[in-house]
Amino acid sequence: MTCGRPVPVEREGKISSVGKRWSVGTGAVAALITLAAHGAGAQDPERAVIGVIEVVANEVFEEPVGGVTAQYRVANKVHVRTRDRVVLRELLFDTGDAVDQELIEQTERNLRKLPFLRDARVETIPVDEDLDGHVDRVDIRVTTWDRWSLSPRIGVKQVQDRTNWEIGASETNLFGLGKAVSVSHRTTLDRTIDQVVYEDPQVAGSTIGLIASLANLSDGDEQFFLLDRGYLSLQDTWAVGVAGGSFSRTDPLFEDGVETGRLRHRGQWGALEIGRAVRRGAGYAIRLHGAYRVREERVGSDRRDFGIVEIGLRSISHRFVRLTHVNQFERTEDFNLGAESYGSVGVSAPAFGGSETQVVFLGGGHARGIRFRDDHFLLGRVGFRGRHEDGEWRNALTDVGVRYLRKHTLRNALVGKVEYRHGHNLDPEVQLLLGAATGLRGYPVRQFAGNRSLLLSIEERWFFADDVGQLLSLGAAAFIDSGFVWSESEEVDLADLKTGVGVSLLIGSNRLSSRGGVRLDLGYGLSPISGSARWVFAAGSDLKF
Repeated sequence: MTCGRPVPVEREGKISSVGKRWSVGTGAVAALITLAAHGAGAQDPERAVIGVIEVVANEVFEEPVGGVTAQYRVANKVHVRTRDRVVLRELLFDTGDAVDQELIEQTERNLRKLPFLRDARVETIPVDEDLDGHVDRVDIRVTTWDRWSLSPRIGVKQVQDRTNWEIGASETNLFGLGKAVSVSHRTTLDRTIDQVVYEDPQVAGSTIGLIASLANLSDGDEQFFLLDRGYLSLQDTWAVGVAGGSFSRTDPLFEDGVETGRLRHRGQWGALEIGRAVRRGAGYAIRLHGAYRVREERVGSDRRDFGIVEIGLRSISHRFVRLTHVNQFERTEDFNLGAESYGSVGVSAPAFGGSETQVVFLGGGHARGIRFRDDHFLLGRVGFRGRHEDGEWRNALTDVGVRYLRKHTLRNALVGKVEYRHGHNLDPEVQLLLGAATGLRGYPVRQFAGNRSLLLSIEERWFFADDVGQLLSLGAAAFIDSGFVWSESEEVDLADLKTGVGVSLLIGSNRLSSRGGVRLDLGYGLSPISGSARWVFAAGSDLKF
C-alpha cells in the first residue's frame, strides 16, 4: 500500500486543455507564512522551499485532432476521473517544505503503483531565482493519466491441453475515489473459485490501506483481510499492519506431470506487525520490526500450531532507473538497483500460544543490482526461510536468482534469468514444479516435480506497435528455456536439463488493463517426453521477466 499525507486544497483553478488544475497554497505567500511561523532558521538556507503544487489530471483517452473522435469523447464522459484529493493524499510533501528530491521521486513511484493510473510525473519548476542564480522557491506540477477502471473480467488462459478461464466484473476506481471492488468466477489448474475482493488504499481519507476477500472454492473456501499502514518513503519513521484469515482446500501432488493425489489442507492465521525506522539517511533506511503471528493448520494427518514472536531488521537503499518497453510496453516502470538486506528470527512456544514443541523460524536474504547503464543491468537476490523443529530443519528453502536486462533500442530488449531453488525436508504439500505454466516452456504442465530446481531463460523482445487506436499494443519475442527438477536424494546434474525453444506474441493495453500485457507462447521441447507432444501452446501469462 502506498499512501501520502493530505495536502490542504485552498482554491480550485480552471479546466485547461490538458486537464483540471488545482493550486495548493498561494505560492510565495504560503512559503513566507510558513517561514514566519517557524523562524528563518527552520529551513536550510541553501534549499528552496515548495510553493504552488499543481495537479494536472488527464483522462483515459485523448481526442485526436482529425478523424472520428466521438467514441473517445463518450468514453471519457462515462469514465469517472480520479478525484484530485485522491492524488493529493499521495503527496509526501507540502507547501512550505524544503525541496527533497527523494520524496518527490518516491511520490512519483507511489502514484505509478496505483492500479487506476496508467502513468504519473512529478516535475519541479524553479521560480524566484535571485541574481546569483540561487532558487528560493520551487513550484511542483503533478501530472497523472487515468486508466479505464470499469471493465468485465473475461479471460482465457490456455496451457497445453488445460484451459483456465474467468468471468466477472471489476471497478478499480470506484466513484473516482481510488477504491476497488471485483466479483469473479474462474477456473485454475487446481480448482474453481468464486471470489469478491474489496481494496481501499485510503481508508476514510487516511494513510491506512485495506484489502478484504471472500472466496468459495470447489474444494473449500478462503477469506482474509489486511489493514496496513506501510512505509511511505525512506524518510517515513513507522509502519503497522494487522491481518487474518482462514482457508480450506486440497493441495495436489505431482509426479512426472501426473497428479498422484491430494492433501486436505485447512488452517487459520493472524498477524500483528509494527515497524520502526532506526536510521535514515540520503537514499537509505534501516528498519526494525516486531510481530506476533498465530497459525493453526491441518495438512492431512499432520497438525501444525504456532504462536510466533518475531523480530527482524531490514536495510534498504534506493537507486532507481526508469524505463519503458520492458514488461509494460509504453508504460513507465521503476527498477531499484539499490541494495536490500533483511533477516528475522521467530520463536513459537506454548507460552506464546503454540504447540508443546518449541520451534525457531529463520529467514533472511539480500538483493542488489549491478548497473552497466541505466538500460543495462543485473538484478541479483538470495534468500532463505525455514523452521528448526525437533532437532532438525523442516520446510527449509534457499532461493538464488539473477535477472538480466539489456535494451538495444527503445523498443528492443534482451531479458534473461537464472533461478535455483534448494529445498530440504519440505512439507508434503510443498513441491517445486517446472513446466509450461511455471517457466519451462515447451514441456507439459507441471511435468517435473521435486525439491531442487534450476531454470535458465533468455528472451529477445520486440515492441513494434504502441497504443494502436489508443486500445492495443503489440510485440513479439523469441525464447530459449532450460531447466529441470531433482529430488533431495539426487545430485544436481546439468546433463539432466531439458531445453525448449519458441516464439511469442505480446499483447498489451496500457489504457485498459493494469496487467501491462499478456503473451501467447508456442514452445518446442528439444528433449522428447514419452506420451506427450513436443509442441506446447500457452496463452495468457504475463510479460514480467
